[in-house]
Amino acid sequence: MKFKSITARNKRTGWNIENMQFNPMLTLLVGASGVGKTKVLNVIKTLARIAKGESFNGLEWSAEFEQNGHDYVWEGEFEAKVILDEDILNTNEVEKEEVPIVREKILDNGICLVDRVSQSIVYNGQELVKLDNTKSVVELLKEEPSIKPVFEGFRQCHSLVTAGLISRLASRGSIYKESPMHIEQIKQLATLSLFERLYLLRENGLKEFDLIVQTFQRIFPTVEKLDVLLSKVYDKYFVVVIRIKEKGVNTWIEQPDMSSGMFRALMQITTLVLANDGDVIMIDEFENGLGVNCINELADLIMEPEADIQVVMTSHHPYIINAIPVKDWKILTRNGSDVHVHTAEELHIGEHSKHEAFMQLLQTPEYKTGINRNWQAR
Repeated sequence: MKFKSITARNKRTGWNIENMQFNPMLTLLVGASGVGKTKVLNVIKTLARIAKGESFNGLEWSAEFEQNGHDYVWEGEFEAKVILDEDILNTNEVEKEEVPIVREKILDNGICLVDRVSQSIVYNGQELVKLDNTKSVVELLKEEPSIKPVFEGFRQCHSLVTAGLISRLASRGSIYKESPMHIEQIKQLATLSLFERLYLLRENGLKEFDLIVQTFQRIFPTVEKLDVLLSKVYDKYFVVVIRIKEKGVNTWIEQPDMSSGMFRALMQITTLVLANDGDVIMIDEFENGLGVNCINELADLIMEPEADIQVVMTSHHPYIINAIPVKDWKILTRNGSDVHVHTAEELHIGEHSKHEAFMQLLQTPEYKTGINRNWQAR
């Protein structure tokens, strides 16, 4: 899957992202704090959840993307339910409450596959029996050959989350699906955690595990060994344990005692190595927990991945912004609830050198204030 553009609006709160354009391989979202960088990632996550059957109070959206050589447009709108005063403290619950879809449409290369208005759904020119009006047609018709690619595409949207990540309790049988296993089999085991798949790479002696270790050691040259093993909890149940051994230190350091930067770097490397063609990987605050020694190596992995993936990430760290080509920047500004997107070219940034581009970015009013100077109030 490759996102081309997204427009989204929440009719209850008023926030609006207009025509967010994505690059095919890498999009770096930059801008002042609070302009909406994380909001863009959240919109993608929300669309993936809608595709799986969830509803979102008051959301209106339009997404253009490519999947399996087809250009799709998926647009829709949920009813906006008024939040009463007594519900304000339970806003998250209201967001999760099922609300009906007002309209929805899917276009494939300009041809309308589905057109939905209220409870009427027309699919391939034929009106269907009444279906659940709180679930998207992507979920309802996911087994239909023309809709299945859309559903599968949104299943490939992944958010890199390391905070609070812990190994799950699992039976040895659930980890050993079959033996030996090939890399493509392990990549497809989406129900397993990143820990478990990393363990399977080591257990099957795959070169991808060696690649992960070598990359990790380049970033952290004090690390002599990296290992992944099963630790028995009780009976036949185990947890996957990640541990490292540093040069000159006799004892192993297990994941809870690893530095946050080491752990986050390992998870990023593993995510990129295990990525499948068509994956969309979202990374919020790329620099969180990372030292300067990590940034260039991880930036290189992101810019030159083994698989044909699309990465959308946010950052405000100068080393990261400077490491990413200017053409991949999207500079966000906000006026009230409206989020605006600019290219470096539009702001006349980077016409001579990368260093000059970075310094120019820092000096633009859009970056310093987060306000779009050309915005006209509606």
